[in-house]
Amino acid sequence: MKESRKTTLLQLQLSLPVRIIITLLVMAVLIAFVYFCKIPNPNMILIAGLVLCSALFGFGGGITSSVIMLGYTLFFFSTDNSFIHFNTENMQKVAVSLIGIVADMLFVCFLKKAEVQAFERVEALTDDLHKENELLQQLSQTDALTGIRNRMALRRDYDSYQGTEVVVMMLDLNNFKMINDTRGHEEGDRILKETGALLSDTFGSEHCYRYGGDEFLIIIPDTKIELFEEKLNVINKSKPAVDDNLAAEFSIGYVHAFLDDSGTLRNLIAQADMKMYEAKKNK
Repeated sequence: MKESRKTTLLQLQLSLPVRIIITLLVMAVLIAFVYFCKIPNPNMILIAGLVLCSALFGFGGGITSSVIMLGYTLFFFSTDNSFIHFNTENMQKVAVSLIGIVADMLFVCFLKKAEVQAFERVEALTDDLHKENELLQQLSQTDALTGIRNRMALRRDYDSYQGTEVVVMMLDLNNFKMINDTRGHEEGDRILKETGALLSDTFGSEHCYRYGGDEFLIIIPDTKIELFEEKLNVINKSKPAVDDNLAAEFSIGYVHAFLDDSGTLRNLIAQADMKMYEAKKNK
């Protein structure tokens, strides 16, 4: 959006020499037209060039076109086109033209300056809005407690797993309700946070999701099952401690398959979930 705005006629971004050259060409064409066509009041035509160049190029084009227009006015109204000698009537016309040229140039250029400032403010506000939207989107897809991805992020990531061989794992904290009931929700929240951090550090934050209250989902694409099981041993040895005599316990279920569509991933999650509950049931 920023680049397209800079290329509009409302805000041409050109160097000062280029602006001056274009202004000279525009005014030269108009002067040639009024001169060879013997226009009786050339300023009516030249003022169009003044307004155009001021609007396109701001003070760079406005001052250049004003000087050119003033020079041609002196030439046109001077006696024998001498630039020096004027009768009383023509001197009045030159004075009025000078005032009109300067007033028109300043008016258009200040409008141009205000327009550019308005564009810059809109651009800054738009950039801020994009940043806020990105932050809100990130927050909406991040679990507030554990800091890992949530189910909304999972829906977004579905397509990224297609066409890959994945390991899908479901993990559940055993007796989590008992921890909350006997040691308080603050302790339960700590266990959830540490579990999320453990999974994120072991498998990578981009593959970890908080699936439910005390359930976590891991989806790892393009990995060898042997490497995954090595990491599984790591988390089993690094469970968060509830107190000096007790560590949290996990129930885990996982499947390994190739994904050919999003429906397959849903089925794999269901299968991993079923295996997890079998593991919980069988302790």
